Amino acid sequence: MGSSRVILVEIIALGLVLSLLTGGSVRALQEERLVAEWALLALLPLQTLWPAVAGVLTLHCSWSRAAWLLLMAALGAVLLLNAPRRWMLAIAGLGISLNILVIGINGGMPVSINAAQSVGAERAALDELAAQQCLYVALDDSTLLSGLGDVLPVPGPRWHQALISVGDLLLALGLSVWLFVAAKGRITRA
Repeated sequence: MGSSRVILVEIIALGLVLSLLTGGSVRALQEERLVAEWALLALLPLQTLWPAVAGVLTLHCSWSRAAWLLLMAALGAVLLLNAPRRWMLAIAGLGISLNILVIGINGGMPVSINAAQSVGAERAALDELAAQQCLYVALDDSTLLSGLGDVLPVPGPRWHQALISVGDLLLALGLSVWLFVAAKGRITRA
């Protein structure tokens, strides 16, 4: 099974590509100013890659989970600080907030075994991943807000198949729409 990170990057990049194809420019995107944009540029990839980073650092599960939640909370704060200027960043902020909520109350991101198997994951590989990655938990009857977990299968070629959450989708769509609008430049009214 592929990585949900690939899917999220593709959704975000789609906004930029569509904007460029319809008259947007990289120059206009460069002129877009956000509050704490440096933090956005650092936190987005870091929180997305945290599960892999945490595995390399071999942190205790509780420390790793706390760090992941703090990274997401900081990212959500930056997105929401910029929402009054660009409403679509509120959608992205809502997405990250939903992920914080479901991870926080379940002790990890719930993953639907059935959904994972529907896109080609094998049960043994999922069990091994759960044992190695304390940031994810198997979705079961005790899972709270299970619909917010990694339950949305993304079909396609084997390297592209993944599971994403509603929060992931809102985060990616919000950022994609923001890139589309930002690359179009400022709208002036006559």
